[in-house]
Amino acid sequence: MLEGLPERYFFNRSSAVKVGQVLKGLFPRRSGGDKICREVKDAWKEIVGEEVCQGTEITELRKGILYVNVESPALIHHLTNFEKDAIISKINELTRMKYLNDIRFKVGILNDSRRK
Repeated sequence: MLEGLPERYFFNRSSAVKVGQVLKGLFPRRSGGDKICREVKDAWKEIVGEEVCQGTEITELRKGILYVNVESPALIHHLTNFEKDAIISKINELTRMKYLNDIRFKVGILNDSRRK
């Protein structure tokens, strides 16, 4: 059955492909938050400072919640207890509206190439 299909129907025939990778290609996320998320990512270093920026990475902004990967639980504790409200107010000033309601920090792998 697969032999009769044209080559364009196959994503990568020579190796296995994750289902998530295929679905991301089929259903790209587009929302009004994309523009705001880009603005926040571009200004993240100025908002949180150089040291915190090196240990964090914004993953997405959805429904007024900013999701951030952080390299250590100690940094999550610091950001949650001491910096979170200030970061939210700075981002809302940047976007000129009260778009951001919350920030969710989680320990995760940072994918940014500048952290190597």
